[in-house]
Amino acid sequence: MNSNSALARVPTYCGACLISLAAGHAIAQAPAVNQPAGLNLGVTSFYDGFSGGPGWAWQTTLRHSNANKIAGANGDASPVFKDPSIQSDVVINQLSYASTQTYGGWRPALMLIAPVVSLKTSFGAGPSLKSGGSALGDITLDASLQGEPVTNADGKPVFVQRFAASVILPTGEYKKDLDINQGSGYASFNPYWAATLFPAPRWELSWRAHYLHNLKNDSPAASRPQQINGQTVTNTQAGDAAWVNFAASYAVTPEVSLGINGYYFEQLSNHRANGVELADSRERVLGIGPGLMWRIDPKKALWINAYTESMARNRAASALSLQVRTVFAF
Repeated sequence: MNSNSALARVPTYCGACLISLAAGHAIAQAPAVNQPAGLNLGVTSFYDGFSGGPGWAWQTTLRHSNANKIAGANGDASPVFKDPSIQSDVVINQLSYASTQTYGGWRPALMLIAPVVSLKTSFGAGPSLKSGGSALGDITLDASLQGEPVTNADGKPVFVQRFAASVILPTGEYKKDLDINQGSGYASFNPYWAATLFPAPRWELSWRAHYLHNLKNDSPAASRPQQINGQTVTNTQAGDAAWVNFAASYAVTPEVSLGINGYYFEQLSNHRANGVELADSRERVLGIGPGLMWRIDPKKALWINAYTESMARNRAASALSLQVRTVFAF
């Protein structure tokens, strides 16, 4: 198995769209609509075009984030919350199986991803948002086709890619009286394309381009009643979005690579409540930072990544997120 077997997704709960909630506490009635709690923003990084060889693999990801800014539509910090702190600690367990057979140069694979999420929030003086403690997040099912590497005359890989589709199921903890939940309360469809290019000896460039379509939430959650156009909010739908994870690294030794990793998220359409479009509700964020990958042996690998978020709009942003990811093939 290749040392990078990640088809990972991990919840980045600090990135939830909270600015509508901020408005809701200022006006006490504005609808709150959120992107899914669990999105792979920067979880995958170096050598992402590889998913490993045939057989079973187990992957664990630990991520800590503390969002200390809630940005509005213009990117400025919301004046409603004076000192926000939205802390999330996530443990992701992932079980995957890749076929022992290839079909026309493609290897099919399946993955089950189950997160456990701990949330802790504080907002200093003024209004606050209610959140849960520790519970199961939304489960993700992932089906993919891994391409065989394109090699040069020396047999070394030059390019490798994978196509996949993920479904986020609304199985996580979800309480209607909370503003921030471990689960999303609705299903989402998330196809993506991952690839790695080797432009020069020891160098690699990786990316994963995602598209996200969210289904309707017929049980929107909030700690206070929500209304739109004088009517109670009975359903919401988060806007479609796209994002890309990107990374570049240099192999300092055959076992250790160092580089930079990041992600850029852009919401493409406005949120909706009771079918009505919410103006200026699109989210955006850029995260970037250093990373390390250690190929422990052909069946084990370790990644350490850090991110700082900027350019945030209509969402909470974290000054620093840290994560450790391991994979074991068997």
